[in-house]
Amino acid sequence: MNNCIKRKTAHEGVIKISHYYMSEIVKLCIYTIENTKTDNTQNIRAQRILKRIRKYLIQTGKDKSFQNYYKQPEPAVLPIED
Repeated sequence: MNNCIKRKTAHEGVIKISHYYMSEIVKLCIYTIENTKTDNTQNIRAQRILKRIRKYLIQTGKDKSFQNYYKQPEPAVLPIED
């Protein structure tokens, strides 16, 4: 049973995420930082998430490709009427 527990903990914290979803997370973090006080728990958490994303992108060498993706204009959305 110990081996099973060790195996599980060795793979924690690793996920695959697309540039689209990562950019959505970045946008949410930026929105939270801009709209909450600096000592707010959500603000602090958002800053930590942005630091981790930045560190990940630099370590994997994907920082330039993500910046290019993030700078692209938002896709057009058709208005849906109820």
